[in-house]
Amino acid sequence: MMKSRYFLWVALVVASLTAYAQVSVLDRKISLTLNDVVIEEALDRISKAGNFTFSYSPGVISVVEGTVSATFENQTVREVLNVVFRGAVQCKARGNYVILRPDHDQASRKKEVITVAGYVVDESTGQRIRDASVYDPLTLASTVTDASGYFQIKMERPPGDVILSVNRLSYVDTVVTVSARTGSDPLSIPIRLNREKIDAMGDSLSAKFKRLWKGKDRSTSSLHQLNVTDTLYRTAQMSFLPYLGTNLKMSGHVINDYSLNILAGYSRGVNKLEFGGIANLVEGRVEGAQFAGVLNGVGGEVAGVQVAGVLNLNASTSRGAHFAGVLNLHGADSRGVVVAGVGNITAGSQGPAVAGVLNVGGKTATMQVGGVMNVALDTVKGSQVAGVLNVALREVRGSQIAGVLNVARKVQGTQVAFLNVADSMNGVPVGFLSFVKTGYHKIEVGADEVFYNNIAFRTGVPAFYNILFAGAVPATYGDPQTTWTFGYGVGTAPRISRKLQLNIDLTSQQVVYGNQLKSLDLINKTTLGLDWQVFRKMSVVVGATLNAHLTERDAEPYPSLFSGLRPEVFFDRDFGHQHHMRMWLGGKVGIRFF
Repeated sequence: MMKSRYFLWVALVVASLTAYAQVSVLDRKISLTLNDVVIEEALDRISKAGNFTFSYSPGVISVVEGTVSATFENQTVREVLNVVFRGAVQCKARGNYVILRPDHDQASRKKEVITVAGYVVDESTGQRIRDASVYDPLTLASTVTDASGYFQIKMERPPGDVILSVNRLSYVDTVVTVSARTGSDPLSIPIRLNREKIDAMGDSLSAKFKRLWKGKDRSTSSLHQLNVTDTLYRTAQMSFLPYLGTNLKMSGHVINDYSLNILAGYSRGVNKLEFGGIANLVEGRVEGAQFAGVLNGVGGEVAGVQVAGVLNLNASTSRGAHFAGVLNLHGADSRGVVVAGVGNITAGSQGPAVAGVLNVGGKTATMQVGGVMNVALDTVKGSQVAGVLNVALREVRGSQIAGVLNVARKVQGTQVAFLNVADSMNGVPVGFLSFVKTGYHKIEVGADEVFYNNIAFRTGVPAFYNILFAGAVPATYGDPQTTWTFGYGVGTAPRISRKLQLNIDLTSQQVVYGNQLKSLDLINKTTLGLDWQVFRKMSVVVGATLNAHLTERDAEPYPSLFSGLRPEVFFDRDFGHQHHMRMWLGGKVGIRFF
């Protein structure tokens, strides 16, 4: 029986010592009375009462002048030391040692710097809260509570009492008023859970991101970003790097009228003007003008002028004028002028977008001008002008002008390029070839007075189409000098009635004898014809032609063009010093499909 009681007593002692050891030395509670004792004796009695050892330099002793008199009843070592030294000594725990260091910020003390310290606790449970943000809205002095819920904040003495804001993720924002007295007892600030905030956050992506962020980054500035929702205002700020400036660790919560960032800076917003040697980073809105050597990054709306040596990165609507040496990247509409040396990428463009290489945007209301390429992911109400390619995935209400290719789904206006492609067209495509899915497509088999076997492909729209064709003289088949031709033309087909169309074509074709193309031998035609629809997919065409045959005077003798029908040539003479032309009236007949 005695042995059992002995082991039980030992177990209780070990458990008590273990629990005691787990508490920080500074949070051990002691009771003692100091009655007119010098600082060395006071430290000796405090260490014995708390069962720990002090480590300090001689400079600590000189911090307190005279003797110490005070009574402490069940207070933490931290609270006792704060009263003894009047907040002028820094305390850190290392195992069973308490290290004391004098505060060397003498300049601040001359400026009437005060220290406010205390604990932040849960109002319901009394549990001390770590990672809570505590700050002074006037001086922007700030800190976060440690693992024991303790904070110590220094600030210039205000004319009246100190007002502190206490913020913590998932808790109600709390404001407390503290008497501006140096060396007062540590505060105990209760804060209350915000059930509405917790319910609103739930398991949202934002909440998960914040929990992840908190687990990865426990710096003061990052914890402020998690905890603090207040917006503060300052006329001007200057920083060297983010959080290294006059707005201190509260930079992400301050809106400035004027901002100067030597290298880079971070703020909640800018109202008038900001300069950055490398980068300006703004979480919210920017108004006025913003200049950066490399990057302007804005999470909110931009209204004004924005200039960056490399990149303007805006997450919200951008109004005004935006100039970037390389790229403008806007996550929302750009409602102004956007100019970049390489590219503009926007969710939508309600003003001119000009880039040396590429423009990519959603709805475009005025103009995209790209040195190489423009891409509109939505409707274009205006113009696309590119050196090589324009693409509009939806409707174009205006024009597309490109050096090589235009592509659009629906066009109400004009396409001008070497090659034009569209699903539907209410306008005119102008180019070497135009393909409109719902437009004008004809395959023609026909004959004229020179070439009895001809095949042609017509593509575009009735108002303007392209013609590719080839033909041959059957009588020359098998001869070494088979006479054949190829050519290109354009035309228009106004409708006379439901089944009858007029054709006006201009074509030019090269005549080839055999397999060698040695000299100019062009037949240029103006054709006036009628297209009569016999069946839904077939029509018959007849027409009259005015022909002008142009050859070179110094070339080898040309074989005769006419193998059967010989029209009357009414014009036959030299043309200039090197060419000869003859003209005649002719005709054509044919069948068209589709």
